[in-house]
Amino acid sequence: MDLTVKKREIKAGIDKIEDEKLVWAIARLLHLDDEGEIPEWHKQVVEERVVKYGKSNSKLKDWDKVQGKL
Repeated sequence: MDLTVKKREIKAGIDKIEDEKLVWAIARLLHLDDEGEIPEWHKQVVEERVVKYGKSNSKLKDWDKVQGKL
């Protein structure tokens, strides 16, 4: 398949996506993310995991420290 045609198909497919998480992942993959801005939904996922795995506090890292390294 011609590269130009494939790119066009990919762009059309991306235009149809309504899932914010998937668009965010594609942007990260293509290095188009907002300078390290982390969406609220992603922070919530991390916080849920902290609660779930919180019994092993020695393995947890402080959110502010981790965000500062991104």
